[in-house]
Amino acid sequence: MDHSRKANREGNEKTLQYKSRQETLLDEEFTEGKLTELLASISQLDQTPPGADELQRRRKLFGECKRIDGETSGQFYARLRQWLEREIPQTKSPLHAPRQTGE
Repeated sequence: MDHSRKANREGNEKTLQYKSRQETLLDEEFTEGKLTELLASISQLDQTPPGADELQRRRKLFGECKRIDGETSGQFYARLRQWLEREIPQTKSPLHAPRQTGE
């Protein structure tokens, strides 16, 4: 096995994975913007009765989703999206079966 070839390939991969400081700042600004939009939509959702009910159920089932100290915007955005997209399990069946109205 040619070790110099493997080392050269690994060096090229590291170079391709490197992001400039400018690109990193743009990514952070983009993520910060997406997080701001998501928090604003949650706030609007909380203003409607059905939205407030759903958020309350999520808080009761999954706990409050608040930013943790030291958490980046990207990490919090991903965790908040997951919290919002989780399925809420059915807890109760209807008391009565739907009425059959056939003539």
